[in-house]
Amino acid sequence: MEKRDNKIFVHEQILQKVQEVCEHLSEKKIFTYKELSGQLQYFFSFELKSYNKALHFRYNNNNNSDKGLSTTTISHAWKCEGKETDGATKDFRDLLCYFAFKMNWSETLEFLKINEEEEIQRTIEKKEEFKSQKEGIPYISTVNSEIQKFANNIYIELITRKAGIPIDENNDVIEDIYNSWYKLFCIIRDEIKALPISCIKDQSNPESAKGIAIKILNDFLRPHLTEYQARFRSWLEKAKQNQEFKNLTAQELQQKYPDYKTLMKSLKETNQMLIVSAKKLCELIK
Repeated sequence: MEKRDNKIFVHEQILQKVQEVCEHLSEKKIFTYKELSGQLQYFFSFELKSYNKALHFRYNNNNNSDKGLSTTTISHAWKCEGKETDGATKDFRDLLCYFAFKMNWSETLEFLKINEEEEIQRTIEKKEEFKSQKEGIPYISTVNSEIQKFANNIYIELITRKAGIPIDENNDVIEDIYNSWYKLFCIIRDEIKALPISCIKDQSNPESAKGIAIKILNDFLRPHLTEYQARFRSWLEKAKQNQEFKNLTAQELQQKYPDYKTLMKSLKETNQMLIVSAKKLCELIK
């Protein structure tokens, strides 16, 4: 984003603090872009040097309006114009942050616990929306598109494995189910990790695609696999070496497991929750 377009919309918390400082310093006790322009020019002329000499030098050796001190440019940084070219340059973002927080842009974001990647993505999204409106093209959010793709990927994994398909106790092999579920667990985890950081807030909603995926991992697969898988596999490995069972089919052999009924009951319950999850994801995709 920085290389392609270094104008980024400034976070509301920063703008609010800038406004508060401007109002505090103004004898008129009001906030206007014109008033802020004057306050910023005074700040970079007499105070900025003590915080950032390089930035002070650039502001004093370039046309002020080009550096973002005109009321028009300030209003653009405040997201008031609704144009895809709006935003604040890196120097202007630093200037605003020094003015309000006595820290540069990066330090201010860290202080406010604001993720810079999210701010960049938010700016990209908004500018794309502005551009679409200008061209009369329906806008599809990149975030929404990523979430839709994510939901579809998880849905496909569920319905093509013994996860979103009812377990057939007479014909299905538990070892194969566990192999499939383990791969499913890894795939879902990787899909979550691959989501753009702009989608991170989606996990707070348990009915969102990411919320459902996290629930599949932590509430459905992990509890069953933790309690049953290792013990069953350990027993199965020994049972396969037992001559008493050498003529049994895989289905017949697994029924010899001492805790078979309890395991199968939990297996089916987990399977049912996965089927419900697949249906919820399907609804989100539509």
